[in-house]
Amino acid sequence: MRQILETEEHVPIPPIMYSDPFYRITYLIKEEIWKYKWIEGEKGRKLSWERARQEWTDAYRDKFEKFLIDTLYFPDATPPEEPPAEGRAKPGMATATGNATSSQT
Repeated sequence: MRQILETEEHVPIPPIMYSDPFYRITYLIKEEIWKYKWIEGEKGRKLSWERARQEWTDAYRDKFEKFLIDTLYFPDATPPEEPPAEGRAKPGMATATGNATSSQT
């Protein structure tokens, strides 16, 4: 991922990487650096990519990463369902005697 931020040009990657959360975050950071460089250029500062990346990293990276972590949805990060409390079986589950609980008689 570091290579993506080392250059301003597009860095080709395998298609499978497009769904990788680290790639997505790295690409979002690269977009922010492009915006920073453009804004500074509008102010009359001609920054190299390396200089813009370093200034943006020093000034905004920590806050931007915190923002991303707080706002992005990571579907694999959901906690697993808690197991049922001991002594209580869910309807239809086998009990200690081996019989399934049922409301039918």
